Amino acid sequence: MVLAWYYHYYIFFQCPDVCSHAEETVHASSPHHLDCVRASEQCQKEQACSTKYRTMRQCVAGGKESNFSMVAGLEAMDECRSAMDALKQSPLYNCRCKRGMKKEKNCLRIYWGMYQTLQGNDFLEDSPYEAVNSRLSDIFRLAPILGEPAMTRENNCLNAAKACNLNDTCKKYRSAYISPCTSRVSSAEVCNKRKCHKALRQFFDKVRRGGSPAPV
Repeated sequence: MVLAWYYHYYIFFQCPDVCSHAEETVHASSPHHLDCVRASEQCQKEQACSTKYRTMRQCVAGGKESNFSMVAGLEAMDECRSAMDALKQSPLYNCRCKRGMKKEKNCLRIYWGMYQTLQGNDFLEDSPYEAVNSRLSDIFRLAPILGEPAMTRENNCLNAAKACNLNDTCKKYRSAYISPCTSRVSSAEVCNKRKCHKALRQFFDKVRRGGSPAPV
């Protein structure tokens, strides 16, 4: 799904900024992630982790971090940030889910609760599911986005868009997120990021369910 990720970044943020950000955030896929249900159970058994996790959930229930000064004061705001920073070092931060797993919905709830809190309004570059080798993944590697000189990055982003256009599954579902991710809501906001994130999650889900596309 690497290329699809770049493709919606290309639409949303403009190519040059996307590629610069991508070099900092894209990482090699891990061979295995602890599923979020087990990670949560493990966290609950450790007093320090359990306390921080409970604090984070209370912070989320109280409102977004930008509003903490209004609802709970600066001290509570610092406590929330401390809890979030601590959880970045816990198994919960890198947990994933598996499609069809037992308690899948609960796993996804834990995953998105963690990532929407820890990442704030930043774009979510990862899927909640473990990576699965497929023909679609091979096609997404057609565009050599990483490791290129700065002067060629814009063309590589265009190549990413073209590759998605050549893939029937990617092309079929991409229109569902183009509108929510490009509809400006104010002079300072390119789009409603909450709606855009939701549309992108649905896009990833539909592409994965779409099966292996025909060879290009």
